[in-house]
Amino acid sequence: MNRLASNRPPDVTQEQEKVVVVKHKVVSVKHDETPIYFGRQPIDSGMVRMISGLSLVILFFFLTILIQPSSVFIRFPQRFNSVPTIEANSAEDLLRQLKANNLWEVQAFSEVPAVLVSKFPGDLPSLDAPTQKKAFLHVLLPAAMIALSEVEAERAAFERIMAKFAQPPRFLNTEDFGRFVGLSQNEVLFLQNLCRKYRATEVADLRRRINPVPVSLIMAQGALESAWGGSRFALEGNNLFGIWTWDKVGLVPSDRDEGKSHSVAAYASLLESVRAYILMINRVPAYNELREIREATMDSLVLANGLLQYSERGSEYVADLSQLIRSNDLQIYDQCFLAGKGGLRDRVRFASLTNIQ
Repeated sequence: MNRLASNRPPDVTQEQEKVVVVKHKVVSVKHDETPIYFGRQPIDSGMVRMISGLSLVILFFFLTILIQPSSVFIRFPQRFNSVPTIEANSAEDLLRQLKANNLWEVQAFSEVPAVLVSKFPGDLPSLDAPTQKKAFLHVLLPAAMIALSEVEAERAAFERIMAKFAQPPRFLNTEDFGRFVGLSQNEVLFLQNLCRKYRATEVADLRRRINPVPVSLIMAQGALESAWGGSRFALEGNNLFGIWTWDKVGLVPSDRDEGKSHSVAAYASLLESVRAYILMINRVPAYNELREIREATMDSLVLANGLLQYSERGSEYVADLSQLIRSNDLQIYDQCFLAGKGGLRDRVRFASLTNIQ
């Protein structure tokens, strides 16, 4: 008995068997491989191969993402965007809120709450001179310390990335970051943003620029440029440092010379004004001397000598700054601590006599 006959159902005749054999032979001639079925339905094997290949490509793509180093998801320094903010409707309201938030009696080595005042009230100049000065300083203090803590965090992140290099590069070529093997994508982006922000690609120069400024120097220049917070530009545009802009958005000085196109920058808050000032000091070529002095000391009285080009008055301006720092004992504020955001116990300290290494 042949093999086909042994497997034949009992109700299949020999004639039917021949038909079955012929059909199988025809199928084997048309197809070079065994047909594929999904249930009882035949499917195209070419389509199966295409779908399988596409699935492998997608799987490979997801595996590539999953095996990236954990530093891809590192959180780089972010600005303080959720700090409690005071809205003062009047000078008296401002005084009341400063006292309620422990920002009135501040001494050396005090812990300064991270509480911001969005802007000075319009009637601030109505206060007597000593009270206006104290209110100005204690409004500016937390804003300055928050802005400085952002710079410190930025510097720390930069140094962590530089520590990854066995041989740190001399320059960060913004067009050739691909050669920095071992850095994650967002570390590369972070370095690119730093180079653009501080307008420098030399690592040594970036280190000079990404640094804090003494609180006492910020206070002195803010007081001198804004008339202790009572100037038009301070009250209308939150500009405490007389920073100019050539954008269309800004406040036009009433005494601007004919033919000039500059205006005085306007900021959304006092904190934004402080941020702009620190960035200007850290990247504008006119303050290269200040940045060089800062490598040796953070004493604001010494650093003031690097601000000769801040004003047309030159050395007289520097002398006024130094006198303002001394007469108002502003260096005590360099010894204060910034309480951690959200009431955390971590603190940031900026001491005017501590050298930056």
